[in-house]
Order: sequence, then structure tokens, then C-alpha cells
Amino acid sequence: MKEINIRFKSLINLLIFGVNLTFSQINSSTVTITLEEIKIKALKINNTEKTVPFSISLINFNETQKKFQQLSLQEYLEGIPGLFSSNANNFAQDLRVSLRGFGARSAFGIRGIKIIIDGIPETTPDGQGQIDNVSLGIIEEIEVLRGPQASLYGNASGGVIFIKTIDSLSKSRYLFKSSLGDYNLQSYQFTSYLNNKNTSAIIYLNDIEIDGFRENSSLKQKALNVKLKHKFSDKSILNFQFNYTDSPLAEDAGGLTKEEASFKWNMARQRNIDYKTFEKINQAKIGFNWEKKIDDKIKFNLFSFYSNRDFYGKLPFEYGGIIDLDRKYKGFGSNITYNSINENLIHSIQVGIESYFQNDFRKRYKNIMGTKGSNVFDQNENFNTTGIYLIDNIELNKWIIRTSLRYDNLFINTDSTKYNKRYNVVNPSFGVTHKLNNDKYLFFNFSTSFETPTLSELSANPSGNEGFNFNLNPSKAYSYEFGWRSYKSNFLIETNLFFIRSSNEILPYELENFPGRSFYRNTGKTERKGFELYSRLKLGKLKLEGSLTYAQYTFLNNNSFNKVKSSNNLPGIPGHQWFINFNYNHKNRWVTRLTIEKIGGFYADNLNTVFINSFYKTRYQILKSINFNSNILEISAGINNLLNTKYYDNIRLNAFGSRYYEPAPGRNLYLNFALRL
Repeated sequence: MKEINIRFKSLINLLIFGVNLTFSQINSSTVTITLEEIKIKALKINNTEKTVPFSISLINFNETQKKFQQLSLQEYLEGIPGLFSSNANNFAQDLRVSLRGFGARSAFGIRGIKIIIDGIPETTPDGQGQIDNVSLGIIEEIEVLRGPQASLYGNASGGVIFIKTIDSLSKSRYLFKSSLGDYNLQSYQFTSYLNNKNTSAIIYLNDIEIDGFRENSSLKQKALNVKLKHKFSDKSILNFQFNYTDSPLAEDAGGLTKEEASFKWNMARQRNIDYKTFEKINQAKIGFNWEKKIDDKIKFNLFSFYSNRDFYGKLPFEYGGIIDLDRKYKGFGSNITYNSINENLIHSIQVGIESYFQNDFRKRYKNIMGTKGSNVFDQNENFNTTGIYLIDNIELNKWIIRTSLRYDNLFINTDSTKYNKRYNVVNPSFGVTHKLNNDKYLFFNFSTSFETPTLSELSANPSGNEGFNFNLNPSKAYSYEFGWRSYKSNFLIETNLFFIRSSNEILPYELENFPGRSFYRNTGKTERKGFELYSRLKLGKLKLEGSLTYAQYTFLNNNSFNKVKSSNNLPGIPGHQWFINFNYNHKNRWVTRLTIEKIGGFYADNLNTVFINSFYKTRYQILKSINFNSNILEISAGINNLLNTKYYDNIRLNAFGSRYYEPAPGRNLYLNFALRL
């Protein structure tokens, strides 16, 4: 890879020019914007954004996508109340996301939060969400349900991230995009939109390489995404998707002590270098969704998919330090919806069934200083689930009443030991919205969640033997929420209070004999309560967006074995966050965007002996569009960590030897070129 350095003066001049241009042109005039009745797809029965009796964040990326670096999903989840993400720069461990505390335990990937992409589940039945195969360059919209939704999605649904990709290219058929940046970033994308009378297709290719900010943190990845839509008639539509990801290299720099990080901010842990820690992934997924409108009142939906993921990774210890995993994941589901519309009453009912099957063929080998040794672990793990659900939604005058109920049968087993677990779980949900005058709404809801340990957590047996950890049990939670939202022609505000109680909370820890590997245990009861606020405002050509989260996440019991004290804070979750986004459309097709985010302090361990100080994250982006003939050239640039703040990209919870810290990059730049034909 050729070394690329874009810290040139012209980019800094571009920044200064953009800032000056912004403040020289801002005026206080307001404009009227039409707020469409946006349907929330993640709720299955499509309530509108205004009337949904749950906290929902809906983000459209038609404009901001052009300015994004498109290196991590974190960039797309900024500013969502109650959501905290970290680990964006460790491409081996992947992005960590928590929603009101759900998912905070994850050592890698996303746990306890359901991820859906174009109607097809990305989260496995056991609750693991790997997003390294998500095609960031074609994301159009994200819906985030901020609270338990087990009555809709079953196991491990402490929240929902519903991703929709583009169906077409605006005013063009082809998009070529390249990105260059610090740490030898090179990214190349090609998107094609094909369309005839009844069939349309999006074809997306991406090739990305980056050395990474830290030593031993590089990434190489190629991806192909195909999305096809065929319209049999006005009442029958088939959606097809295919995704293939090949990532031959994603290195892991490991956790550092505070002294090591202070000595050399970008260093890797020497043990990670010695044992050549990295992962490689090869994944393919195919799926379809058929929508059929039987008549004016009845709709039918059917989906099915199959996914195969080959994973090979090295960890920084000898015994079991090499993992070879072959995962096969498939599923299907269908639902039927009945809608009745009368003068004062709109009544919708949906009945559905879903079945998912996960098979993990897991092997571990000795890691002899980076060389594959003898096999020490070999087992076939299975997680199967079938769920049936009912949703009832009534709109009567100024009231919206929504109830849902789901039954799940979950079966977990492994062939290496006589471990068979079956859970029969019922999860209810109730929500009500009351329409006030002048487009104002009050809402209340009650919901529950049930979350089993994942197969990787169960197989992390502290004894080092084959089989599962028999002492690890599912966690349960119930949630109450009360909120208010108001819509104006140029202004939106939503506030809410939430209260969550959980039992058998699962958290990670490490052992001296297996440094860098996470084990899991139940730590008892927890309480989570907080306040969230979100607002957006349009003033002329200036768009403002802001959010605030203030919450407490605490243990409710003492447990000396699990190193838990009552009233201690749960580790890894900041108590408060705020976010501000300024977006300004200048004359002559210039757009500038500035984001500022404050992450509050939090603890790194259950005993609350290690505190992580609060920090700020800032980003500046600028875009220029140039029309020539019927084509468009878009040039954009961005400065991440504008203030060059020293903060930690990730904190490894309850890490052994005080190796909690993974430093984040300092100020870094990138430059995008996009051509639309």
C-alpha cells in the first residue's frame, strides 16, 4: 500500500474557509418544512413517528452520507439518546453498542440489541450481532427503538436497530467514490442502479484498506452487496438481497495499562504482537422478502434467509488461543396483518411466526507464538428458536393503544457434553399515546426482555474444558417509560423518562491464565433510570440537532464472589451524554457540518475502583457539489477529533492486570471524491 498523507495546507484552508462562510451567512429567518407522516417499519405494524408509544430515533442519511468517512457504523449512530458506542477503531473486536445499558457487557460485537437489515435479521438467535459485513455506503435510513422489544423480536431484544439501504440512486445510475485519509486509508466504492418497468437493482462494491492508528491494528476488507426488487403487480412485491464480505485481515492491538498508554499512545500490547493477534472473516448471506396485499384489509408477508460465516482468529495466549469457527445461520418467518378503517376507529392486528437455527462449529488450537498448534477444543453448538406473536393496534379518536404478546421456545445444546437447555418464554408489551392539541403527544409503555447468554459466552468455560459454562443463566428485565413529544413546522422535541429493573445481569471478566479473553458471570439485580431529550430545529439554511441523556445504572445487591456492591455503578456506561450537530447549506452548493459530543465519566470495573474521565469528541465536515452536463462531482473532507482530545476508544471491562485501555486516534483527516453519472 502506498503511503498517503493528506495533511496538506489546502485542506486546512478549506476548513477555515468553510467556518468563515458559515458564520458570515447565517440569518435568523425560519422556513416552513413539511413533516411527512413517516411510518416506523421496525414496529411491524407501521405506527407513525408522531404516534408511536415508544421512544424512537429515526435518522435519514440522504444528505449526510455524502460527507461521511464510512469507516464505522458509529458515525451513523451519533446523537441518539440513551445509546453509547465505542471501539470503532478496533476492527478485530468490532463496534460495541449499548442502549440504556443493554449490550454493555459485550467484549466484541453487539449483544442484546436486535439488528435488522432490509427486513432480514442480522443478529443471530443467541443474541450476537456482527456488523463487519454491513455495507455502510448504501445506508439510507436507521430506526432505533430505545427500549426492550422482546414482544416483537424475542430473545436478546433490549433495543432494535433497523437499517434500510437505498433502493435507487438520486438523479444518477452510477456512483464512483474514493476516500483517502490518515493512517494510510484507501477506500474505493462503486454503486450501480439498474431499473426497468418492474424490476430494479442496486449493486454495491467496496474495497477498503487502512493501517490503523495503533500498531497492529490494520484492516483489509472487500464487500459485495446486491439488492433486487421485483414488482409482480401493484399488490405483490419481491425483495431479494445478497451480501458477501471477505476480510482477510483485521488486527487487534489489545488493551494497555494506563502507564503504557501514557508512554506511547499508539502502541500495541507486546503480547498481541508476539502472538500475532488478528481475525479473518469470510461471510455470505442471501435472503428474500415477499409482500402480498390480498385485499384492502389483509396483507401477507414472508421472509427467509441463509448465512454462512467463517471466522479464524488469534488471541494473545497459548492454550486455546487460536479460534476456528464455522457458523451457519438460517431462518424464516411470515405474518398476516388485518386493517380495519372506520370513521373514528383504525384497528390493526398482526399475527406472525418466526423460526431461526444457528449452528456453530467451534474449534480451538494452541497459539504457539502466532503458529497454529494442536487442537484443544472441538464442539458443535446449536441454538434454535421458534416464536409466535400477536400485535394489536387501535387508534380511537385521540388515543392510540398498542399491545403485543410473544411466546418463544428456545433450545440450546452442544455435542461435547450433555448440555441441553430449553426455555419457554412469554414477553408482553403495552403502550398508549394520547394526542394533545397543536401536534403534541403524550405516551407511556411497559415492556419486558429475556436474554440468554450467547454461544460464545457459554463456550467461554473458566475451567478451560469443552462444554458450556453451566453456571451462566439468562437475564430478564422489565421497563416502564413515560414521554412527551411536540412537532412544529420547523421544530421537533421529544423528552422521556425510563425505569428498568433487571435480574441475573451478565458481565465480563478476565483470568490471569487467559489474558485478553473474556469470561462471563451473572452479577445479580440492576436498576437503570434516566431522562432523555432530543430536538431538531431549522433556521433558514441552518439545521440544528441536539440530544441529552442523564441516567443512573446501578447494582441492587452485594455479591463478593462476583465483586459487586449494592449502589455501585454498572461498568462501561456513561451516566450522561450530550450531542450537538450544526449543518449549514451555503450558496453555490457548499455544505458544512460540525458535531460536538460530550461523553460523561464511567467506571471500568464492577467494584468502581477505576474511573474513566469524561471527554469530548468533535468532528468537522465540508462538502462541495459541482454540476457538469448531467453529472455531479462531489468533493468532501472531514477532520475527526478536531480538538485533538486524548480519550479512550474502548474500555475493556474488568480486565485482568489493569489492561482496560484502548487509546483513540488524535486529530485525523480524510478526503472523499464522488462522481455521479
